[in-house]
Amino acid sequence: MAEETAKEEIQKKGGGKKKLFLFLVLGVLIITIAGVGVFLLLGKKGYEAKEMKTGKKGKKKIENTVFVDFDPVIVNLLDPTGKRYLQIKMSIEVAYKKDEAEIKKKEPIVKDVILQTLSGKTVEEVIVPDAKEKIKLELLKKINETLGDELVLNIYITQYIVE
Repeated sequence: MAEETAKEEIQKKGGGKKKLFLFLVLGVLIITIAGVGVFLLLGKKGYEAKEMKTGKKGKKKIENTVFVDFDPVIVNLLDPTGKRYLQIKMSIEVAYKKDEAEIKKKEPIVKDVILQTLSGKTVEEVIVPDAKEKIKLELLKKINETLGDELVLNIYITQYIVE
């Protein structure tokens, strides 16, 4: 009789170990699947956010872009004394040589957009740490809107002086 109860206890303990092992394996499997799912979802969202930020969603990467350099532009800033100004020199990146010719042909329009945009800025707006990035994005948007086509891929500020 004692032997039978001992055997039953051993069988119960063995069955318990099997159940514990099964739960551990299932737990690890669920955590792994959840981790992979989160990684895939967040990775895709991060990529889409980057595309939205740069405004290049759905465009192929263009290998041989062309840069159009502009002479320095000097504008008076919105300042009560009227003695503060911003000097900025830029290069505009376009996809093709024909786009470069189009930008050069419409240079007065592009410069007007630059002057109108920058002359409406205060000194505080142009000296904050992320001012250059904000100005680049704003000019990119306004130039492309004015030209009626997304000719400009990016704007690079090569000189930036606030006086």
